[in-house]
Amino acid sequence: MSKVFIGVGHGGKDPGAVAGGLLEKDVNLVMALEMAQVLTRHGVEAALSRTVDEDDTLQEELREAKAFAPDLAVEIHNNAGGGDGFEVYVQTGAYKEQSRKLAQLMEAQVKQTGQNSRGIKTRLMANGQDYFGWLRLNQCPAVLCEGAFLDSKDREIISTQERQQTFGQAYAKAVLEYLGIPYQGKKPNPDTKTISIQELGEMLRQYGIYHITI
Repeated sequence: MSKVFIGVGHGGKDPGAVAGGLLEKDVNLVMALEMAQVLTRHGVEAALSRTVDEDDTLQEELREAKAFAPDLAVEIHNNAGGGDGFEVYVQTGAYKEQSRKLAQLMEAQVKQTGQNSRGIKTRLMANGQDYFGWLRLNQCPAVLCEGAFLDSKDREIISTQERQQTFGQAYAKAVLEYLGIPYQGKKPNPDTKTISIQELGEMLRQYGIYHITI
């Protein structure tokens, strides 16, 4: 069984970008939970760095990812700075080819949602290593996604939970394509009660579950 670790950007005291009534930490979580649900339906073992709003440092995410030993790692963020569009950062080290392949699939799936792309990018430190610790320190192919800008009209494409879930589905479809697993779509059970992402997170929290493998 393939394993995918999903890093959920920000959380707790760190809201990330804040604009237009949206908190990045919340948007990231909706996208991540939807991505995990889609992957799980297709037989992929998915783990998330958090399932509720809690403090979640990069160091903690990396420790959890290492313990999980995933085949792929995806970090979910959204942007600020007044721009427009999706962008994805890739590794330049040992996994650079696999990372770029996954990023290309991510970009293609996101564009199908109606979002435009700012491109597949790298960012390096002065020593030539990847700037983002998520890309530099994960011991597997990894990407870092920036879905949309919260502080411009670009936020309209992620302004509702449904639209945020669409991004999570796009990310999951890209991962499935990378793994060679056909996307089967949704198969709802008419006897199953539908709950919101927030309700799911709170239910888990009531039972003391803060980090989960789905």
